[in-house]
Amino acid sequence: MQFTHLSVARKLKFYQLMVFDQVLQSGSLLRAAQALSLTQPAVTKIIHELESYFDAPLLVRGNRGVRATPLGELVVRRSKSLLAELRSLTDEVNAYQEGTSGHVLVGTLISASSSLLPRALQLLKQRAPKVLVSLRVGQMDQLFPALSVGEVDLVVGRVPDDWRWYQESSQLEAQVLYGEELSVVAGANHPLVGQNPVNLKALLEYPWVLPTRDSLLRRTVDSLFDDAGLTAPPNVVESLSILTNISLMQDQQTVAVMPLEATRQFTGAGLLTTLDLGTHLQFGDIGYFQTRNRELGPAARLFRECLEQAAQEQHGELQG
Repeated sequence: MQFTHLSVARKLKFYQLMVFDQVLQSGSLLRAAQALSLTQPAVTKIIHELESYFDAPLLVRGNRGVRATPLGELVVRRSKSLLAELRSLTDEVNAYQEGTSGHVLVGTLISASSSLLPRALQLLKQRAPKVLVSLRVGQMDQLFPALSVGEVDLVVGRVPDDWRWYQESSQLEAQVLYGEELSVVAGANHPLVGQNPVNLKALLEYPWVLPTRDSLLRRTVDSLFDDAGLTAPPNVVESLSILTNISLMQDQQTVAVMPLEATRQFTGAGLLTTLDLGTHLQFGDIGYFQTRNRELGPAARLFRECLEQAAQEQHGELQG
């Protein structure tokens, strides 16, 4: 069967593609039906209609749920871009008819999630309380593909030095907001509190909580020890959970490395203290990524403005 733009436009419906995408996200027809407030037979019928139209199976059903066939992967990959444009169209129509409203999906890294993002969200809600914001926390190898296909509108976090080597980089552009530093932190009553400067080698005697090995922050931490001619700490827990890390440091022994912005509210509350190594530890640039070929909807554009305003409040003028 030879497909044409006209035949596809006549037969395919956005709703079918939305259901198919939800089935793959959920991993089962039943969970997709629950997420969409449909019955399982209704979801099954929609999938059968799609498979009948393409004259080929789109899903493989197994004991562990469902997954896409090669043709299904192709369909869902293209569908995500279409659904992202549909969401933007919906936002713009709502904004035109009702005032500012809509839905913004933001991907974020730990480096921006504790200070910059909360302030940007406060500003957004002051200006447009009807806008719904969904946050997705992950690493760049997860967030860049999601951004390129429209699963998220913006990605906020550290701008990696090597981001142009990512497969999706030709579709993306970055805006730097400010430069971030790192802090070595511990519980407020750690034995080395008050020693200025603290010897990094002496800290190796204590337990550490470090970022996971696949994170940008971990690369920076590893270089801290390499530059000092030291091996990595032998007693380590790997975690990107801020709440878990803070709880671990309440033993007054555990040490961690965190972005400076992420530590300020906790040192101010007396939960943590900064250990002065006698030098500034540079983490890198914090900013946001967006796609080059897809225009943001009004809600996402407003959130971007709030993000830039939050950065100006905290760090002065935007960097180029």
